[in-house]
Amino acid sequence: MSDEHDEEKGAKVPPRPRVARATPEQTSDDTDRGWGERPDEDAHEQWLKEQRPPHWD
Repeated sequence: MSDEHDEEKGAKVPPRPRVARATPEQTSDDTDRGWGERPDEDAHEQWLKEQRPPHWD
């Protein structure tokens, strides 16, 4: 049955809900990697060492 046919019979057809699209705050081409830069692997290793819990020493 179509929506028009339902309206002819007196049945109310609910409107379709609108879907809001979220806009990303940063696009993939607006990152260092998007500009062709490679992440500094030494900086990540340093960060991991800084986050090491004291009981691991």
